[in-house]
Amino acid sequence: MSNVRPLRGNELRAEEASIWVARLERGLTQKEEQDIQAWMALDQRNRTELMTLAALWDQMDSLSKLSELVPHTRQRSFGMNLAVAASVAALLVAGGLYLLAGQPSMPEPEIAREVREIRDNEARYETPVGDRSTIYLNDGSIVQLNTDTRLEVLMLPNERRLILERGEIHIDVAHDTARPLRVLVGDRVFEAVGTSFNVRIDESQEIELIVTEGRVRVAVRPVDSQEQLVLPIVSANERVMTDHQRSKEVELLEPDEVEVRLSWREGNIVFRGESLSNAVHEVGRYTNLEFVIQSDELKQLRVAGLFKAGDVEGFLASLRASFDIIDEKIDDHTILLTLPPATPVEEFN
Repeated sequence: MSNVRPLRGNELRAEEASIWVARLERGLTQKEEQDIQAWMALDQRNRTELMTLAALWDQMDSLSKLSELVPHTRQRSFGMNLAVAASVAALLVAGGLYLLAGQPSMPEPEIAREVREIRDNEARYETPVGDRSTIYLNDGSIVQLNTDTRLEVLMLPNERRLILERGEIHIDVAHDTARPLRVLVGDRVFEAVGTSFNVRIDESQEIELIVTEGRVRVAVRPVDSQEQLVLPIVSANERVMTDHQRSKEVELLEPDEVEVRLSWREGNIVFRGESLSNAVHEVGRYTNLEFVIQSDELKQLRVAGLFKAGDVEGFLASLRASFDIIDEKIDDHTILLTLPPATPVEEFN
């Protein structure tokens, strides 16, 4: 029997609900308010799933917003449903639901939301593992730094230069045609004027660019050279992967997929059927723990759900409930993940 479980039916509904919870947490646009009302009206189960997941995460702000979006004629039933949702939430994980709802079994980790303003023309910033911060540049641009990120900022007369040494950043670029904003990662240059985009470099030195608004020009600037080799322009909702040898084809992403990939800005991690191997790697970015997976079979298990970045215990609790995975702390920095021993088959004479 295959360990790969596709997301269908109720699982797709739960996946959509987890995305809406993330949107509610960061605030809905007017268009999104209309969309979420239409989604809830489409099927009563959609609204129930959304309230359940919000209650599970104890998202009182999200629940309050939901009460505003639900028609007043249904306020009483909403309150009753909310009480039911709080009860059902405790049963979701205990019931072994495939969707990993991320029930925290310990207090939510403190994530640094440090906000700084750069007034000088040169500065260096660094976030430790598990933290994130926001920088307001003196030109009006906003830079968000994810976990374990190191960034140098140079505000020059003819350009705004950000040098990403490691980690991940998202930039809302202030419009200034006289001084283009460029992000340098090794010999790659990402240039934008009046746009928003995300840049991440991983341990293998592969670089990911996701454009959320506007357009970004990608170029190669060889070391000790002012000449650039210009690569294709990347537009909104597009993604490209590149390393020091080559760039891959530009990939078009659905808006929901962009939100999932950038959910770190709200302190969340969202999985949509990734392998357990990839999931623990992503969770590991926000902690100093190392996960060791016992077998290749276990590595290929598919997981989905919404988690708080850094909530390792909540993630492990969901693995226990959904797959009976055993987690064992080998030492202060290592957790071993194994499947339970197979039940022996009784032989009959």
